Amino acid sequence: MVIKLTLDAFTAEKLLVTKPRSLPTATFCALLIEQALDTPATLAERTEGSEASNSSSSNKEDISKTHIYTVGKSRKSREKPDYSDGFLAFWNEYQRAPIKAIGQSKSKAFAQWRESLKTETPERLLEAAKRAVDRVKQAKMQDEWCAPLPDAFRWLRDEHYAVHLEDHVPAGPRMVGGIMVYDE
Repeated sequence: MVIKLTLDAFTAEKLLVTKPRSLPTATFCALLIEQALDTPATLAERTEGSEASNSSSSNKEDISKTHIYTVGKSRKSREKPDYSDGFLAFWNEYQRAPIKAIGQSKSKAFAQWRESLKTETPERLLEAAKRAVDRVKQAKMQDEWCAPLPDAFRWLRDEHYAVHLEDHVPAGPRMVGGIMVYDE
């Protein structure tokens, strides 16, 4: 679909000043229209105490049925969650891993941390994080390949910590088909 948009000089200049250099003008206009369609406001709401209040009653009915869409930043400022001491200790430990996924989300990890506390204690989750980070550090120091740790949110969600909480004891040497096998 092709839409032709005609703007007055003042609006066009304002549009070009606010448009990021990285976006073509048409794309920026389409983005503004899309944002505006998500946040409708009636003309009566926009013109409180102005000409609309001086109009006749029939004109008021027409204006109240007309919708004007506002364009602007409608993002709410995010409040930082009140992170618990246990989570902060876990987060700091997990971030020490030399090889981990980029794009860690602390708020998502905290939400999943609270879910994980339903089945595990903070101390055990912290211990699992220490063991996971130590394993990665040890592999890196020995120039061995090691899979990077996923972001903390997924590590908790998918219960990767459970492996690090198990007590693994080496089985020791064993006989397989007359051959002595040494497992690490």
